[in-house]
Amino acid sequence: MAHIISKIIRWNHLHEDLNEQSPDELKLHLNKIFLRLNKFYENNAEEIPAKKSKSTLEWVDNDLLTVEACLDRIWEMLNSGYWKDVPVNYRYCYSLCSVFKSILLGLTINTENDHALTVGQIKEIIQQIDKGILLGAPLPKSPNLLTQIASELNQHYSDICKTNENLHEIKIDKESLCTTLFTGFSSIVHLTKPSMETFYCDIFRPKVPALLEGCISYWPSLELWKDTDYLQRVAGTRTVPIEIGSRYTEDDWAQKLVMFSDFLKNHVTQKNDKVGYLAQHQLFDQIPELKNDFFVPDYCSFSDKEESDDSPDINAWFGPQGTVSPLHYDPKNNLLCQVFGYKRIVLYSPDDSKNVYPYETRLLCNTARIDPYNPDFENYPNFQKATGYMCYLKPGDMLFIPPKWWHHVTGLSPSFSISFWWE
Repeated sequence: MAHIISKIIRWNHLHEDLNEQSPDELKLHLNKIFLRLNKFYENNAEEIPAKKSKSTLEWVDNDLLTVEACLDRIWEMLNSGYWKDVPVNYRYCYSLCSVFKSILLGLTINTENDHALTVGQIKEIIQQIDKGILLGAPLPKSPNLLTQIASELNQHYSDICKTNENLHEIKIDKESLCTTLFTGFSSIVHLTKPSMETFYCDIFRPKVPALLEGCISYWPSLELWKDTDYLQRVAGTRTVPIEIGSRYTEDDWAQKLVMFSDFLKNHVTQKNDKVGYLAQHQLFDQIPELKNDFFVPDYCSFSDKEESDDSPDINAWFGPQGTVSPLHYDPKNNLLCQVFGYKRIVLYSPDDSKNVYPYETRLLCNTARIDPYNPDFENYPNFQKATGYMCYLKPGDMLFIPPKWWHHVTGLSPSFSISFWWE
């Protein structure tokens, strides 16, 4: 296991990142670990033995304690204030420590041990690498190192672990879905496979919300991602952040790191008292294998800037029936693409911003206090002046949401969506 990781590493790059990016208070400790590991692999380049000598296990155990102490110190820094204010060298160091800890844990694995024990140890290593991806920062000299390690280990896990989680299929009862407009709401523009010219002239340039049908029917993900066996194989051992609770404006809302397979089993393929939602997560940067299953829509090539070579921000939205994104707006153009499942979206123009009563706090200034399905006209009387629009997303649809347009999203079934944000 450690040998799989070591073959991916370019040790000279790792050493440069360690010396150039680590905080001074941790650099000396981590340099000692690096030198020991590098020397060990130089002397055992061909194959790491299944049984380690007593002396090897001694320094491995001691170095694991040191790495854990460094991770604890970094954790304090990561949680000492606003995330944006965390010095980036501590995030780099979290990535480095995750690599070192994973190698050291790999050296403790005895391939002659019980199969279940070995599988559990591999899971622990993958979880540590994912924490490095989620909490650390891409290393300047080796920006893809952690994602490469995680991909290799997940593949190795799939190869040796023939058991499965007995996941149920993702069931969607489309016959029971209501897809009619509610009283008081208007429809938005519907177009089928609009040309680039039509999209630019009629939708993008005037900033008109529109439902676009038939544009992503060729995506492999439309079929692949309904298959829990496929999702389990590609992402089952990976750790992802999910939201727990009804919506992020409520007191019962919380965030949690869980294994993807546990999220599938406990929140998507069977009912749970608490809604779990993998929301607004850059899943495809974390698990690049999934990028092969979809494509960036050509419509994203239009820009509001004179010159822009920026790629869109791509986020995953995956959850059961009952997920809710409260009424809010995004500052960028948004193409919300429905891979499977059904969603209902309510929209309001930026002209109605005052009428939907945004929160006054900086953190929630892009979120409205209004629930469009249960309006409180006594406290928010001007909401009666707002003009609401409604549409339903089905598999293969995409919705263009212009910047600053308010939108409320409800999952009517288990659902997987991808959003593309760009300027």
